[in-house]
Amino acid sequence: MIEVILRSIGRQARRHPLYVGLNVFGLALGIGVFLTLALVVRFEYSFNTGFVDADRLARMDEHWSEPGTTPYESADVSFRALPFLKQDFSEIEDSVTFTATNLNVEKNGQFTHFSGRMTDPGFFRMFSLRLLQGNSDTALTRPDGLVLSRQAAMTVFGKPDVLGKTVEINRIGQKSTYTVTGVLGDAPSPGLLDNVDMLLPVPPQDRLQRSCFLFWASSCGEILLKFHKHNDIATVNARLSDFVQHRASGTAEDQISIGADGKRVYALSVVPLKETHFHDSQVEDTDNSVEQYVIDGIGLIGLLALILGCANTVNLATARAGLRAKEVALRKTLGASRFMLFTQFMGEAMVFSCIAGLSGLVLCEICVPAIASVTGEAVRINYYFIALLLPLVILGSGLASGLYPSLILSGYNPASILAAARMPAGGRKTAMLRNVLVVAQFSVAICIVICTLVIDRQTSFMRHANRGYIQSGLLIGQQMHSKDIEVQRHMLDTLQSLPNVTSVTLGELQPNPHSLTRTGFVYESPAGQVEVQMLRDRVSSDYRETYQPRLLAGRWFDATHGQDDGPSNADFKNGNGNWNIIINSKASLSFGFKKPDDALGKIIREGAKHFTIIGVIDDIRFGSPRETVSPEILFFSSLQRTPFDDPVPAVRFSGVTPVLMSERLDRTWRTLLPDIPSHFSPADKLMEEFYAGDEQREHLFTLGAVAALLIACLGLYGLAAFAAARRVHEIGIRKTLGATSGQTLALLLGDFLKPVLLACLLACPAAWLLMRQWLSGFDERISLSPALFLFAVAEATLIATCTVLGQTVHLARAEPARALRAE
Repeated sequence: MIEVILRSIGRQARRHPLYVGLNVFGLALGIGVFLTLALVVRFEYSFNTGFVDADRLARMDEHWSEPGTTPYESADVSFRALPFLKQDFSEIEDSVTFTATNLNVEKNGQFTHFSGRMTDPGFFRMFSLRLLQGNSDTALTRPDGLVLSRQAAMTVFGKPDVLGKTVEINRIGQKSTYTVTGVLGDAPSPGLLDNVDMLLPVPPQDRLQRSCFLFWASSCGEILLKFHKHNDIATVNARLSDFVQHRASGTAEDQISIGADGKRVYALSVVPLKETHFHDSQVEDTDNSVEQYVIDGIGLIGLLALILGCANTVNLATARAGLRAKEVALRKTLGASRFMLFTQFMGEAMVFSCIAGLSGLVLCEICVPAIASVTGEAVRINYYFIALLLPLVILGSGLASGLYPSLILSGYNPASILAAARMPAGGRKTAMLRNVLVVAQFSVAICIVICTLVIDRQTSFMRHANRGYIQSGLLIGQQMHSKDIEVQRHMLDTLQSLPNVTSVTLGELQPNPHSLTRTGFVYESPAGQVEVQMLRDRVSSDYRETYQPRLLAGRWFDATHGQDDGPSNADFKNGNGNWNIIINSKASLSFGFKKPDDALGKIIREGAKHFTIIGVIDDIRFGSPRETVSPEILFFSSLQRTPFDDPVPAVRFSGVTPVLMSERLDRTWRTLLPDIPSHFSPADKLMEEFYAGDEQREHLFTLGAVAALLIACLGLYGLAAFAAARRVHEIGIRKTLGATSGQTLALLLGDFLKPVLLACLLACPAAWLLMRQWLSGFDERISLSPALFLFAVAEATLIATCTVLGQTVHLARAEPARALRAE
């Protein structure tokens, strides 16, 4: 039987190479796309799953529901909670802090940047990490201990064997010498240690001085927990509300606690570490996250590509079945049973599926490195996973694509076949099946195309949307990490004196801010007291000229107005006084003002301090486009008496390239603050991480859209070739009776395009529902314009028309006499 199957396949390849090529290529494309996207989905679902006892590991998050702001969840929490957690919850086996920090190593006058994490000695006790060198039990017990990744060891020392060597680390301008106590092996799965170069213990002075260790309302990193049992996570979550009330609440005058209504505005929750990759898509102070339904959608696209490939094979096989009808009739006449024929045809389908599977694997080998390069994700081909999956795919594809055609072919009646003058077409049911498959194929393809177009438009919109300030010609520096007012004043003057610099300013917030400070302010409105939690920023002279925010009402700060200058941090803690401020549009609305002009001259207060609103500006978006813009209050410092907290310089320039201007600024910075590395970056580059993930996923959707359209067109082309062969006699009669070539062409195109147009009608509502849900995750988003849907429909129709045009034109232009003679 095997010999018969192989001989039959060889004969088909010689006699009908186009049919065999379309069959194999369409299925190979479906299998290749499926394997590629399956590897992507497997990678996304593998985050933080490789640790021993991964189901018992979790992270603590905090939730804020402050007046005047949208409730939000943050992965950064107060470390004040840590000792109380150990006391109140016996379910917790171990816990550590985990704080991101930027580390630099200076070599030959140049700084090399490394991404670091400060943590506790018990970190290696909680996480199953392999050290290439060193002892995991003691690697972080000494205060000067340092664990390097293998890549970091090669960068710093030029070799991986570095145990016991010392290195001077510069952390935010403070230099300390560390001893290498370990070299970290590869993490067991992506997630927690992605792009982490160095691990070091939390400095003792941080525990004593840093606000996130002292106050409940201050946060600077993550708390990681390990539970005795997985079910303990739900148990602790149920009791955290009482924990907050007991441990975090206090009197209104208590600076350490959240306040008397702590439970109303503040909450804690525990998130299993394996779930954080998807959970973090709606959580602040996180990175490298994605919506789970987006990844599921990518997996669905891969599965649909495979199904489309199988459907394409079924479509072509049933359409061309008539070509083998006489073979079936003769073999049955000579004694072959239906079972023997069914076995042969299924065997042929399995062989085609094997060839397509191997071709699909080759396509996967090509696509995976390309996708890894484009998306920046560490997606690799896992041959163990492929070895398990590919045989199942080949078997499933062979069964799916061969079962129905085999039943049709093996069921032909030899007497009716041999008596017929024409080859059989399979009847109305088979024709209906072919049309249904074409409709289904194009429906899926058009739906994916529409989704891809919407994602592309939304990503482009996020890149170019008005953020409330002018990005072009703007460079942003690093935090100065100096509270010396003379140093800050000198930095401003020196940068301003550089050629091509038009204005320079300092601010405590910048695009993709390092840290956020929020304070509650109260306005006594005619309708009653209104409290709004506001994001604080302090700006210097020339802020308006540098960032160029749009003033909606009132005036800008002026150093000649005494009340414009201030307040200082000391005034905030214990002072009385009255200062002038500017608020953003969101704050104006939150206080209840119907239009910006209504806010002018109004007084808001914070404790005994009073602030007069002198201006309202348009909202400035420094954060993610998915997050709602916060109410914001701007204070002014002329740098005469009030210094900034870790200010960030911003420079507007003209007449020179950004690269050259950045080099000038960095050289100047090094003369003023040689111990603090700096790189002035374009504002849009700092915002890159907020839309890079959506752009990466767009590439995957594009791959699926191209594959789905190509597979659908392959099927349509095969059907057009089949129809052209069957309708020669019909077209000859029509042209004999007076039909023109144009009329014939219109008739044939209409018949071929009806399933495509029906597919468009089915795809548009489905795509609208899917994209409406996806766009709801953005604070600013495009509208689902009908133009996007019409463009996708027109594109699909044009591609389908081009696909069948060659066959259609050839048939429409055929001479009727030759067509009738051929029949």
